[in-house]
Amino acid sequence: MELDFKHASLQEIIDYAPDLRREAYVDATLRMQADDNIVGVFGSAYSEAQSPVIDEALIYGCGLVPVPIVGVDAFIFKHGDYPACDVIKSTMVYLTTQKCPLLYSSKMYVLDGCCPAVETAFRHCTQKLVHIYNDAETLKTVLQQVYCCKYSAARYQDAKSAFVTLSGLLQQLEQSALSGNEFGMLAFYSRFIFELEERIAFLARVCELISSAATCKHSSHLPGKRVPVSIHCPDGIIQKIKPTAGNYFKPVWVQAGRSADIACAGCIYPAAEYVGYRERP
Repeated sequence: MELDFKHASLQEIIDYAPDLRREAYVDATLRMQADDNIVGVFGSAYSEAQSPVIDEALIYGCGLVPVPIVGVDAFIFKHGDYPACDVIKSTMVYLTTQKCPLLYSSKMYVLDGCCPAVETAFRHCTQKLVHIYNDAETLKTVLQQVYCCKYSAARYQDAKSAFVTLSGLLQQLEQSALSGNEFGMLAFYSRFIFELEERIAFLARVCELISSAATCKHSSHLPGKRVPVSIHCPDGIIQKIKPTAGNYFKPVWVQAGRSADIACAGCIYPAAEYVGYRERP
């Protein structure tokens, strides 16, 4: 990482978090050129092991690297359009213009199946294999066929153990004085640190800074119980949302089709509030 997070302040790390995704552009491209082992993953980051549905440890168990491929900005809108919510529109324009190295580097795409509009869009816009995750065994078979790789139970257990550690660190962040926006950003953008031990070290350092009154700008006194706020596809709008419950909130995954507190503009699911990619924080 370009930022030396071992010596950076908490605020410097939070401000730098979105750059982890930009760093991943180079990492993903180099891995594609060397091993062609990138698996594009479309799914949220606010549940156990940082993904509510897809078992990403299984992907690591096959010697592959899961990479989040959701479009999270409106900058690409000037290069094209797609008739859907901002999440899908951003992702599809990046996909069809080949301007996102993460999408370009992926040999196939694995979707969490939470939104039929996402599946429709991918099948319309790419000739690469699109797999809807239903169960681990089927995904394992598909991955081995597409990548000509071998599954390793030992690799899987190592990755599973790492994800348990990551979940524990995220729980610590959830119980800290970080705002919901900051917590959501760190949970999402840390996923672009592909080496799990490095990701653990990164989040452990954040937890260390938070617990240290001498180096942390945030008060060690918690403002109260963190309020759950359900959000459809939060990754591209997490910096912009301002829940009525206040900034001390917890972004939580919401079941497909259910009404949420907040959703991205154009979402097919009901929500109390819609937030667009063009809106500023």
